[in-house]
Amino acid sequence: MTLEKQKKIAIITGANSGVGFAICQRLLETEGDEITIVMACRNPSRAEKARELLRQQFPSGHIELELVDVGSMNSVFSFCQSIQNKYSHVNYLFCNAGILNTKGINWMTVVRLFFTDPVGLVERSDATIQNVGEINADGIGEIFAANVLGHYIMMREMEGLLDRSGDGRIIWTSSITAKYDCFDIDDWQGVKSKEPYESSKWACDLVSIQSNERFQREGLKVSSFTTSPGVVASQIGGLAAWIVYFRILIHYLMRILGVASQNISSYNGAIADVYVALAPLASLDHLLRYNSYTNRWGTPYVEATMIPKYDHDIAKKLVDKCELTYQAFKKSNSVQQ
Repeated sequence: MTLEKQKKIAIITGANSGVGFAICQRLLETEGDEITIVMACRNPSRAEKARELLRQQFPSGHIELELVDVGSMNSVFSFCQSIQNKYSHVNYLFCNAGILNTKGINWMTVVRLFFTDPVGLVERSDATIQNVGEINADGIGEIFAANVLGHYIMMREMEGLLDRSGDGRIIWTSSITAKYDCFDIDDWQGVKSKEPYESSKWACDLVSIQSNERFQREGLKVSSFTTSPGVVASQIGGLAAWIVYFRILIHYLMRILGVASQNISSYNGAIADVYVALAPLASLDHLLRYNSYTNRWGTPYVEATMIPKYDHDIAKKLVDKCELTYQAFKKSNSVQQ
């Protein structure tokens, strides 16, 4: 095992672009050569290009690359084994990677919201038509697998490494769109939901809070928090380029009008993640969601808000289901090896 006792270890999923890449940038800016960045990415060529960009910006930075598809359980277990073989501890696990599968825009909804709820139009995805009923090769809801379960397995497999750091932190990238009324415990993987993305992000909030409470009960030196990057002009959702650019113009207009969720840049959107990672533990509250905001002049800041209508019983049921699924895949993975 390679010992990295002198450096903090930060694992960031989805690190080759968007908020994940910006998390890497912010950590390297603040921690310099005192931290090792582990970019956990699915696409090797994109990951290598992203690492080269970081190396150009931070020539003395310690930047490693690990391949993983968070939506594939076998890939996640292989990734975790690689991390366990290379590092003696992990300080930060950023559960950032995620997918949103769409098939278009409901333009009637766009027009209606434009006149009745313009803030909702730019903050939520009501007008986005999401794919329904998608199942991955593991038999798990595709969105849930990538956004929640893959990261849950990472968290469980790396608890020992996180605990050994003395102050391990798990940071789940939730969303401003996460809504309790999109989640149904009887459809916990969101397969039947018309808004599987929002359902999965609400699940991230539930899993984070419930896991943090378990860490405390078991005396582990690990904490779990959720963040929101606000509204970032990314390619998630696979929308046409002209729609993305048009939305950016609208986002800037709304930000000038005082809608602070309009971060637009991934760099601004990542401020909450890094804040939660580096802030004194005593100043943080696992029952809050830490939001990235930007004022009308373009200055980013962090503001914490309560997670509305959190239900402890529903959260426990969800985590119990995730745990049973994790154990089943772990057993299957052990048999295959």
